[in-house]
Amino acid sequence: MRKIKKVFWFLKAFLANALYGFPSQKLIVIGVTGTDGKTTTTTLIHHLLKSQGKKAVYISTVGAALGNRTYDLGFHVTTPRFFQLQRILRQAVNMGIQYVVLEVTSHAIYQMRTWGIHFKIAALTNITNEHLDYHRDFMDYARTKIKLINAADIAVVNKEPETFYRYRPLIRNKNLWTVAIEKKADLTFAELEKLGISDRFVGFEKEDIMLAFAVGKLLGLNEKRMIESVNGFERVKGRFDYFQKGGRSFLIDFAHTPYAFKRLFSAIKQKIHPRRIIHVYGCAGLRDRYKRPKMGQISARNADIVILTEEDYRTEKLDDIFRQIEQGIRKIKEHEKDKTYYFVQDRQEAIRMAVGLAGEDDLVLLTGKAHEQSLARGKNEHPWDEYQAVDKALHAS
Repeated sequence: MRKIKKVFWFLKAFLANALYGFPSQKLIVIGVTGTDGKTTTTTLIHHLLKSQGKKAVYISTVGAALGNRTYDLGFHVTTPRFFQLQRILRQAVNMGIQYVVLEVTSHAIYQMRTWGIHFKIAALTNITNEHLDYHRDFMDYARTKIKLINAADIAVVNKEPETFYRYRPLIRNKNLWTVAIEKKADLTFAELEKLGISDRFVGFEKEDIMLAFAVGKLLGLNEKRMIESVNGFERVKGRFDYFQKGGRSFLIDFAHTPYAFKRLFSAIKQKIHPRRIIHVYGCAGLRDRYKRPKMGQISARNADIVILTEEDYRTEKLDDIFRQIEQGIRKIKEHEKDKTYYFVQDRQEAIRMAVGLAGEDDLVLLTGKAHEQSLARGKNEHPWDEYQAVDKALHAS
């Protein structure tokens, strides 16, 4: 069946490229792939290009920026489908755009949505357990990601992740650049510190910044001006978005994998130092089930109160999702003993509960939805705004 699908996908990819005249051949395309950090890295590369007067667009989870307009790509879309993607690239060519920064998912690579696109540079943030509902196992997932890295003229790879050693043998691009915070690499964060990088960035942001900086360097951008641009960069909506409102502290983040949870909690302890963390989250239905207990365990180890709730459960039973996450929570004895975790199906009610439990020095941590504008309940998409949900919860408290 998958072989038949591959033929179908190839035909669609070829037709889309042919219809729009293989537009990527007239552009400098930078692809960004990985499990976590793709959107921030994509947006930051675009920011660096624009800040030095380059005509550039980006296409990512949060939308597509083309000229002075930003386009919504639809619910739960990162890399557009065949014809939509090639149409955007053709528009970029017609507008005299030189650079395109494209966020690329494993699904897009596997389904050949990026076939026919010539990538000048491909950047890899990390590869950790994710999408194992779609890919056979971790290595199958990694091989799919690495296809983009090996096909590009130049590859830029982050060495920092603990899983790097597992997929390093798959990387065969001879023009390989590496980045790392402390490990030996072609670019380390210490070099950026010498150039005057701000100390406001947390650990995982440093990894994304190094990737973006390395890409900019390879494209010939001025290093000092890049540092100035990074220092003035406003975080992408829903990425480590910390704010205070109504006498409470909140942090909204898109984290929805075990590795993202680890990085997020480390950053919270490094930068925010709350008295208690009240964590509201769930896990997407009809997606990778293997990560759920791991997410539960990491959350329970770091959060004082856990409130499990809906997060695009689709047609899967919420109780099944909760129980799978709970398997990990129950491994942390403090939570089993003190009963400091709850099941609240309605996400708005879960956030209201968190606000009610939070004291002045506590942190309400909301993960998994961030910028997204809908909740998938059953087969339907329902309007959702995480920030408005916070306002409603404060108003009701």
